[in-house]
Amino acid sequence: MRFKFTVFLLALNVIAFGLIAYLNHQARQIEPSTGGLSRQIGRELIDADRIELHGRGIETPRILERKGSTWHLIEPMQWSANYFAINRILNQLQFLEEEASFSVNEIEKTGQSLADYGLENPLLKIVIAKGDETVSISIGTLTEIGNNVYFLGPDALEIFVVNRQVIDSLLVDLNDLRSREIFDIPVFEVDALGLQIRSGNTADGSSLKVRLARNNGAWIFEAPLAAKANPALVDNTVNTLTAAKVQRFLETEQTDPIVQGLETPFMQVTIYGNKRRQTLIVGNLDPDSQGAPQYFAKLEDNPAIFTVLARPFDALREAQEALRERNFMNFDSSMLSTINISENGRKIRLQKLETGENDWQVLESKGGNDIQPYRADPAIMDNLIKDLSSLRAKGFTADAPSTSDIESYGFNNPRRIVTLSFSEGDPLTLMLAYPENNRDALYAKTNLADFIFKVERSATLRMIPLNTPYYRNRILDILPAAARISALQLTNLQTGEAIFDYALGQENIPWNDLIEELDADHAEHIPVLLGAIRKFEVKSYLLDSYAEAYPVDAEKSLPWRFQLSATIQLPGDETDRTETREYVFTDRLSGTVQVAGSKQYNTIFEIPQSLLDALYELTEDMEIPPEMKGEPVPTPAPIEPISTPAQI
Repeated sequence: MRFKFTVFLLALNVIAFGLIAYLNHQARQIEPSTGGLSRQIGRELIDADRIELHGRGIETPRILERKGSTWHLIEPMQWSANYFAINRILNQLQFLEEEASFSVNEIEKTGQSLADYGLENPLLKIVIAKGDETVSISIGTLTEIGNNVYFLGPDALEIFVVNRQVIDSLLVDLNDLRSREIFDIPVFEVDALGLQIRSGNTADGSSLKVRLARNNGAWIFEAPLAAKANPALVDNTVNTLTAAKVQRFLETEQTDPIVQGLETPFMQVTIYGNKRRQTLIVGNLDPDSQGAPQYFAKLEDNPAIFTVLARPFDALREAQEALRERNFMNFDSSMLSTINISENGRKIRLQKLETGENDWQVLESKGGNDIQPYRADPAIMDNLIKDLSSLRAKGFTADAPSTSDIESYGFNNPRRIVTLSFSEGDPLTLMLAYPENNRDALYAKTNLADFIFKVERSATLRMIPLNTPYYRNRILDILPAAARISALQLTNLQTGEAIFDYALGQENIPWNDLIEELDADHAEHIPVLLGAIRKFEVKSYLLDSYAEAYPVDAEKSLPWRFQLSATIQLPGDETDRTETREYVFTDRLSGTVQVAGSKQYNTIFEIPQSLLDALYELTEDMEIPPEMKGEPVPTPAPIEPISTPAQI
């Protein structure tokens, strides 16, 4: 009884295991999975360093090798592989979805063979290798039903039914399998750039060799001269070159050395970085290029020929000048202490004061030992220093001038010499000159190099005029905060009559109380005059000495027509001190120009618009501006250069 029961249990187990096996077999034929085939080749793909594609589906074998983290096409030509195309192949193989599978033994029992599934002479044979270890899978024909294809596993014992989309990734066009990148040195690694540019004008085909190198974060020319390069322009050029793309690959039968001009290229571009280099050889224009012009090109160590857009390489023809630093007056303005401007013995000295960052004075010689200092205008000095530090070359005239060259450009008699002295370091001297036979040009050179630059004539000379008044502070006078204007008078100098004469009388009476009592014509403009007396600003200086009349030109002068006088009470230790301020004015010369003078400050100048308008409204007999009458407008006389200050 016990024996029969044991036999029954064994039989039941056999039936159960058989049922399970049958159901598993059925499931393998119906439900897609990423099991068997993916498990067999997935690990090999992760570690693979070579993938080979053979078979009747491709004309020539394709061999891909991994170098570090990147893949390269080795056969049928050598070139970097397209990252996205390779990733698609790897993903398709690593995550194959199986619709079904069956053993080779099963089909042989039915009288079939691998040839019936296209696996004897496969469409594709894929070899996955790591070092000397390889596994192979084959792809046969399409299934009769469904969009699938037969795969022979790496052990050649099992056939898998897999979606045919894997074929689309494996049989990608060769052009799509190749990367369009040319240089594989990353832009952040580039530390030098070499150019060899053949001159089309020379019979011997001589070339200009240009080399730029990064030095302490800055770009410099090492050949054909030692000079600074513009960092932004060089960086942009390097970015453009490293980002250059292949436009079209040429097949072997399309190559024609004579047409392509790669044996005698017009340009070679070499990029250096991380102790390696890559050289691109650029030949003739492609006559078959569509759209933008393209050059034939190839890498020095690679036979593959392709085309590139012409524009970036055309821009390099003038690299020696185009990439050169045009700002040749760089200096540390915070260390600047003195600026000397001279011409033929005439000289202006601008000296920094210790009272503030932008406090300067201008020194003028009055003859002998009489040197008159004036406070310099902060805005003028700020602009002067900025303009000098950013002075740019329009062109590079001579890099190694001879003595005769220097003379021919006028440097034996320079039009300006500007010497900058610093609290630390050597002076920087700028010389500006032009030849006698070409006064429309202006050339510059410094004491730092032999180079001669061409600069903008009018703008450069205009920024460093040789006259003292130009640099003087536009605030001619400023009263202390405690000062009190006790009286204000405007007089017609031609008639001697007072246009108005106002005095506060009592000490505690403010001007506002008096102004409220005036008629509307005066009440609106008296505050403008009071403000001008407290802080007298000059529009521009015309002469650095006072005269009894303003010289319009060599033949004509204008008399002073009006005088503005103010009585000032300045508080002292025991008693107040009384001073007077007096300014004289011509008639209004135009709607925007009226000349004034100060004997106290020994100068003649233009007044600002606000004061000009107030005076016009307060003087009933002042003539209307000439332009309103259709008459010519007088032009203020130019400022004369200062005298020779031997002591400055």
